[in-house]
Amino acid sequence: MSLLTPPGSGAIATVEVAGPDAWLRVRELFSKSLPEQPEPGRFWHGRFAGDDVVLAAKSADLVEIHCHGGRRIVREVTDACGFAVRQAANPHPASATTLKTASILLDQQCGAFRRAVESLLASFDPAKLAELASFAPIGRHLVTPWKVAIAGPPNVGKSSLLNALAGYRRSVVSETPGTTRDVVTVRLAFDGWPMELADTAGLREAAGLEAEGIERAETFLESADLVLWVQDATQPEPDAPARDGLILFNKCDLAPASPPDAIRVSAKSGEGLPGLVAAIVRHLIPIAPEPGAAVPYTPRLAALIERAHAAESRDEAIALLRACLCTGEPAT
Repeated sequence: MSLLTPPGSGAIATVEVAGPDAWLRVRELFSKSLPEQPEPGRFWHGRFAGDDVVLAAKSADLVEIHCHGGRRIVREVTDACGFAVRQAANPHPASATTLKTASILLDQQCGAFRRAVESLLASFDPAKLAELASFAPIGRHLVTPWKVAIAGPPNVGKSSLLNALAGYRRSVVSETPGTTRDVVTVRLAFDGWPMELADTAGLREAAGLEAEGIERAETFLESADLVLWVQDATQPEPDAPARDGLILFNKCDLAPASPPDAIRVSAKSGEGLPGLVAAIVRHLIPIAPEPGAAVPYTPRLAALIERAHAAESRDEAIALLRACLCTGEPAT
């Protein structure tokens, strides 16, 4: 990683990220969904480390980040790139934010993942490979939290729900529609799993600052691991959301009835919140690894294991498994 433009303040700065996983590292921190492999000559606009940037990839091994040239912005972009590269190489249990994820990382540091891959290379078993691949989403979030967006129309109680789940007033609550103008986030742990919850602007046709807030909300929704679609239990049921996610009815303390099997909550009274948390965990982590289980514990390893599981031939799967042992993983 290097700064291509001269040090100091300027209009635009260019940070170059180079190495075997350059695209993968940048892709994980970019606000919008990006293809698994870059298209040379194409540009992508989005947010990275809190700034609006333009990405330009010469190859999967060489990516340029064009950001604003202020000293603070450049430092934040370069720090984020450096953090991603360090964590990708071999995340330490101390880099985890919860005891549960630290324990999983510690098991891998003690050789659980390496032993599982070596066992598959010695005696290929599709069922064991499938089990290892099922833990790939967890491996991507041992250091980086799952992103959970709270979305829906204005005045359904999204900000109140974020505050209720956080346990303190993180987001401003108002009866005036369009109060939320930006994406307000808070980091929590649900059942020991790290989560980043985001309160987003109410989705509707708007103009001015509110329209900008809605655009930012849409950007966050595109990159979210899960969307909580909040509806007002006191109002007629709206149309189903266009994206997948969990549909929940807030203000259930004011409305005795909701659709069958609906997730009913009250941000005001706290009713239904434990059930909502459990539903979020079930959706994101349907099967949790047992203590000592092998987990592909970096985004690179998770991608290799998923590709091995989806491989059309045994030889291709074996080659991808061998690649898992050539990335500096700890020996037993």
